[in-house]
Amino acid sequence: MQILGPVDTAFLMVETPESPMNIGALTIFEGKIPFDAFLKLIDARIYQVPLYQQRIIQAPLSLGQPMWAFDPDFYVGNHVFRVQLEPPGTDEQLRELAGHLVSGMLDRNRPLWEIHMIEGLEGDRTGVFFKIHHCMVDGLAAIELFTLLLDLTPEVSPNPRKPVYDPPYLPGPGDLIVESFKRDIPHKFNMVKKVGSDLLSLASVFADKEKRLKALIGMAYLVNGNLKPIGKLPINGKNTGKITLGWAEFSLAEVRAIRSGRNASVNDVMLSVLAGALDRYIRQVGEKIRQAFVRVLVPVNMRVEDEKGEFGNRISVLPIDIPFGIDDPLERLRVVSEYTQVMKDSSLSKGLDLVLTIPSLMPSVAQPLIWQVAPMAFSLLAHTWCTNVAGPQIPIYLLGHQMQHTFGYFPLNPSMGLACVIASYNQKISMTLVADAGIVPDVTDLADHLKRVFLSLRRAAKVPEMEPVVIERSRAEPAPPRTAEITPPAVSGVSDIVEAPLAAEVAPQASTIEDRADNADDEAGMTEETPAVVDTETVPITEHTNGFDAISQAEMAGAPMVEVPVEAPAANGHILVGQAEPAALPVVDAEPDQAAAKQPEAGVLPTRAEPPAKPRLFSQEWAQAYREAINQNRDYYKASTRWEAGALAFIMKAAPRYGFQRDAAVLMDLHKGVCRGARSLPPTEANAEAAFIIEGDYPSWMEVLSGRTPPLVMIMRGKLRLKKGSLTRLLPFTQSAQELIRSAQMIS
Repeated sequence: MQILGPVDTAFLMVETPESPMNIGALTIFEGKIPFDAFLKLIDARIYQVPLYQQRIIQAPLSLGQPMWAFDPDFYVGNHVFRVQLEPPGTDEQLRELAGHLVSGMLDRNRPLWEIHMIEGLEGDRTGVFFKIHHCMVDGLAAIELFTLLLDLTPEVSPNPRKPVYDPPYLPGPGDLIVESFKRDIPHKFNMVKKVGSDLLSLASVFADKEKRLKALIGMAYLVNGNLKPIGKLPINGKNTGKITLGWAEFSLAEVRAIRSGRNASVNDVMLSVLAGALDRYIRQVGEKIRQAFVRVLVPVNMRVEDEKGEFGNRISVLPIDIPFGIDDPLERLRVVSEYTQVMKDSSLSKGLDLVLTIPSLMPSVAQPLIWQVAPMAFSLLAHTWCTNVAGPQIPIYLLGHQMQHTFGYFPLNPSMGLACVIASYNQKISMTLVADAGIVPDVTDLADHLKRVFLSLRRAAKVPEMEPVVIERSRAEPAPPRTAEITPPAVSGVSDIVEAPLAAEVAPQASTIEDRADNADDEAGMTEETPAVVDTETVPITEHTNGFDAISQAEMAGAPMVEVPVEAPAANGHILVGQAEPAALPVVDAEPDQAAAKQPEAGVLPTRAEPPAKPRLFSQEWAQAYREAINQNRDYYKASTRWEAGALAFIMKAAPRYGFQRDAAVLMDLHKGVCRGARSLPPTEANAEAAFIIEGDYPSWMEVLSGRTPPLVMIMRGKLRLKKGSLTRLLPFTQSAQELIRSAQMIS
């Protein structure tokens, strides 16, 4: 049994029938997925995350903290359901059904999750609706369920052998009280340690002159907006519990092009679209308001890798004020970007994380009372929520069927009738509006305003209409050389995710690439670039600082643009569109006598210089060369500036026939797009030092290093093994993985 963390306890206790605390997504797949195979897949894989087999128990009269315990009656059939839409199965029918499914509380006598397969969709499609209690997962951890059920290729692999499920009986009321008292003191001690750590972290902010100034500026912004209570908007009122959903979907390439060169981020663009839509909606409703701005609470993931699971969800919030009445969409974007940058720099999220932890220090019998009152404080401080969830920027599959769309959803706070979830997947970005029908009667009106505001912003930014392009090519078909003037056609084939490094970000009039300081896009997990026709003379480089480090991976910053020439074709015959190589050393003319000395004598054939010997794979020389190749790879830097998860190790099993008598390992100290060190070492040391370990045999590593198959695909197929670390944490870094392989190819 494990005690719920402080934030998880809050999510459990604030729930009411009018404000169910459900989180999840509606996903749409091409083709018809057989339900029986779907049920067997879940049954075979769900055990890999034990939390999905556990339910919440608590001592009578709240005499102890709520705890997770294995459900002795767990049966996957109690959680997976089949729904048939009436013909014709339109998107409007799907939208209404999704609202019905998200409404209502989950059964607390079971593990707190459900999955609904929706059949009968027009266009030969299948919907899958995920519903999970927020006390189980946050937006990032919810992707772990996707990781379990979905694959990176359309190949359907056999289900793993299901282990025997033999949980202990649940303790009776008396035993539960005793167990709660035994666990309560260590739990309170851990919470005190956490509070102390948070206080030290805050103290370090105020001890640093620059950080202190930024924190005070952020406080000034916050205090200035709260000199008097905020006024209600038409999206605020008394919740009814009847939830409806509406959504809009846009091209990620267009969003990137809009923010490019404007000191803005993808998250800034979407927040400005939300604010503009709310402005239009309020004017449409016709209510007179004295409120000059909308305040949006943006969740911030405070989880640290080395404490994963210790405190459950770790979420703080940052308030973002967006003024009404700005008709110029680019000016609205500028205001949003400026405000978010100030709040990000302020470190206020650390203080708010501390505030959410303090109630856990109170006696357990008092906590339900605290969390019944606490949500009302949010109604006095903000109008709505907006969160950002990163998805993989490559296609993913369920039983061989490609996922076409994903629309996330989020709980509504009491008095808040609207929340927004931004989700990225496969070069698209969606905005899902979660509304209480008693407060916002027709959420589709607001969704239509999202589309109109986005189109207005796109026109103002002079961004042409685009569609995301995924380069696909059959393995049997060699890659032809191409030039920057030609956009490569999409060709069927699965393994062509490896071509993603050849893509360039699209901007008006030219393809945009980003300099070493720019990877705010990837703060939203949006790491795949989009190929496009580019100007062969100059390619602008956007240069900006990182954004919210933990706003659901949402990027938050930007800077001026400079121009550099497009690079020449690489040695493999491909033009690496948008790849900015380090500056070349200056060319110095040779002295005349030196030049003459280099000419061969008459009648003597010049000798061909022998190529330098390649370092042995996974040797110390190979590790050092690999470090240099990684640090010279600008595309790797762009895709990896938010990587702070620690060192990565590759382990190759012994292969005597290939000259490797024992297991070999190499460790790379990777941090924010830079390889700070690399060395060959024994696998036992790699196991101790690395945060992530990928292990495989010689043929599997050769298949990856040759570029034939992406590393994440090999992991999903079981050819490579993720021996240490979470696959969920790796999925947003698909582009980083490809660039690591490309760096290895430079030396191998």
